[in-house]
Amino acid sequence: MAIGFWMNNKNCYGCKTCSIACKSEKQLDKGVLLRHVTAIRQDDPRAFAYLSMACNHCEEPACMANCPVGAYSKLEDGTVIQDHSVCIGCKTCISACPYGAPGYDEASSTTFKCDGCYDRRQRGELPACVAACPGANLALDDMESLQGAHAADIVSDESSGTKPNFVITVDAALAEEPDDIVVENHTA
Repeated sequence: MAIGFWMNNKNCYGCKTCSIACKSEKQLDKGVLLRHVTAIRQDDPRAFAYLSMACNHCEEPACMANCPVGAYSKLEDGTVIQDHSVCIGCKTCISACPYGAPGYDEASSTTFKCDGCYDRRQRGELPACVAACPGANLALDDMESLQGAHAADIVSDESSGTKPNFVITVDAALAEEPDDIVVENHTA
């Protein structure tokens, strides 16, 4: 089974509520984010959008393959999780991930990664980012369900080598070949 996130780039207005909800849920220190909201700007003033991304729970996760202490594992539902008690803070997973999903906490010398709020899902709750999004622009589900339920303009990324799991509904203003400048602010 493959689990992934759907992100509606068409209606996201960049409020970063998803990112802050995640940070609050996981009690992350200053500067550590597991969900990043990126502004995408193009020459056309109408082509301005946001993209909210976290871990893509890849089919072949580079974080797991490269962790020297085996702190990562993949659950039966496809969720890639990390055992923080095993992490030695070497940052190998950060450099291995083509998406920059793991975050490093200087205070604890440990890396952190989105687990799709696995504990919340086990209680029948939505992930914090999904529950908090005021525009209902995020979902977490198995990939087949996501593709069936949402307009899928972009599905996965074959060029990364990790077979990531995500579905993105893209703003039509960005559907042309983008000459975009990505502006990302990781402060929180």
